[in-house]
Amino acid sequence: MASDRHPRERLQEAGTRLFHERGFHATSVRDITEACGLTSGSLYNHFESKEDVLYSIIMEAHAALDRNLDAVPADAPPAQRLRGLVEVFVLHHTRLSREATVGDEWRALDEDHRKEVRENRLRVRARFEDVLRAGVASGEFVLPELPDGDPTRIAAMAFLDMAFRVAGWFHAEGPLSDTEFSRFYAELIVRSVLAR
Repeated sequence: MASDRHPRERLQEAGTRLFHERGFHATSVRDITEACGLTSGSLYNHFESKEDVLYSIIMEAHAALDRNLDAVPADAPPAQRLRGLVEVFVLHHTRLSREATVGDEWRALDEDHRKEVRENRLRVRARFEDVLRAGVASGEFVLPELPDGDPTRIAAMAFLDMAFRVAGWFHAEGPLSDTEFSRFYAELIVRSVLAR
């Protein structure tokens, strides 16, 4: 039963669902507490504010993503490593699609929390940039030339943006499992940079 779970967990789950359905700004503290059968004031026993609920959702999702990205062997050949990173990133965004979508509300956080989230996002991007640079340096990858920019940075941003968007449209009840889909997606991206 939901009432057997800790109130903080219930509040965060309700916040995730409501922020996903209505958006952060259109959801009130009362909406969150009523959704899990608690009084309005009870939220403040577990969170400092509605913004703190959003921050907790985002940081827990980031921590889960980081743990899974850390499991991809750092010493693997570039194509294998890129494949692994993409699979993890795509699986994260299919399995935690609500949290991923809610995470896009990070600009509603206060300045310190926005900075923390931005730094997390940049660290994720750096993993992709690093493997792309390693692949280009070894001759395994080829990227289009970019006279006035860094092609590895742009490629990493493009791949991450594409993979993030699956949270909005992939449904596990479709013909493909999320695992099959993540492998397809990873292969698609790896093939796009492999040297011919």
